[in-house]
This record gives sequence, C-alpha cells and structure tokens, in this order.
Amino acid sequence: MSDLPATTTPATPATYDPEKLRLIRDMCAKGATDNEFLVMMELANRYQLDPFSKQIWLVKYGDSPAQIFCGRDGYLAIAHRSGVFDGMEAGADKDAEGQLYGWCRVWRKDMSHPFEVKVYASEYSTGKNLWKDKPRTMIQKVAEAQCLRRAFSISGLYSPEEIDTGDRAPRYVGEVPQATPTCCEVCGVPVPEEIREKTRPHIERVLCVEHFSEWWNAQKEVQA
Repeated sequence: MSDLPATTTPATPATYDPEKLRLIRDMCAKGATDNEFLVMMELANRYQLDPFSKQIWLVKYGDSPAQIFCGRDGYLAIAHRSGVFDGMEAGADKDAEGQLYGWCRVWRKDMSHPFEVKVYASEYSTGKNLWKDKPRTMIQKVAEAQCLRRAFSISGLYSPEEIDTGDRAPRYVGEVPQATPTCCEVCGVPVPEEIREKTRPHIERVLCVEHFSEWWNAQKEVQA
C-alpha cells in the first residue's frame, strides 16, 4: 500500500515569476536556506500545493533544518485530486482509562477496507495555546493528517499539530523559534502585516489566519 501514488495524474508544476517567488519566500519560508526553499517548492510542485492558499509552508526552528508543513486543506486537496478519495470520518474520544485520543478513517474507491489511525493526545499535546483550549480539535487534526498521508502515500510533509513544541525534546525539530512580532505564536508561520492589522483590534497576540479563526470560534462558543 505504501507504493500507491498520491495522484492519478502527473503533477503540473506551478510557474512563478521572480517577484512571486520572492513573495512566497518572504511569507511562507522565512529564514530558509536556498536548498530548504527549493525542497519546499519541489514538494509544492509534486503534490500541487498552493503556498498562497497556505496549503504548504516552511518554518525555520533555530539552526535546525527547516520543517515543511502542510495544512489539512492541503492534504484534502491531494486526496480529492487523486480521483479515488471516497470519504473520511474523524473525531476524538477517551479510552477506558480516560486518555484522550483522536481517530480517523479514510476510504478509497479502489480499496475494500479503509485506512485507520488512532493517536493519543499525551504523545502530542504541549498543554499550551490551542492544545490547552481545544485539545479534541487538535488531536483530531493529527489523526486526520496521518491517515490522509497513509492513504495517499504523502511523504516529506507534516501538519503543525504534530510538532512537539513543549518541554519534551521535539520529534522532528531541534528547538522552537523565539516569539517575534511578525510570526504566529502557535505555529511560527510568518503573519503578513495586513493580517496582523486586521486581527489586532480583536486580540493582542500574533496569530496566523488558521489559528486566529480557531481562537475566534472558541470565543463565540464561550459567549453562546
């Protein structure tokens, strides 16, 4: 199963002029070396992911190799383009011992059995930020990302929810970047000034679009 192609048709490389490449590097690959940026763009081409839609981006953690991320929408875009995606179920629950876990099932039209993943929050939660406020949502995202990768043979990409930024030694990176006035406090993604200006009246923290949306929805749930 690991040899299955991610798509049924060859990827069509995106073409960007030098100005757009500089914009992608500034917004989606801050601090990356030339080779790291080339790897990100190669993965973007291979899986037909759009950096401008935040389907793929890169975060530099100190002096460690950059981590290339793919959001849930990116994984789903790959699945839908395959032509064999046949649906997905996901959720979060607790086992008999009270341990929170996320689960996901992904079906393919060309297979009789679904791919299934079960992951425990204790292995991923930092206990901070959205992991503290919305642990069920976060661990469900981990399960979805892992199941979609397995079902469509996606390699070289991880979701930000899978990266350990707590006190334990990170699984994929050496250290967490220091907080800056221009990067998301949750995932470290550079946040354009336009987005910072729009979110500042609502919250003093710097958050990317995805994590601001999650914060905003959480506030609405509290007020409901």
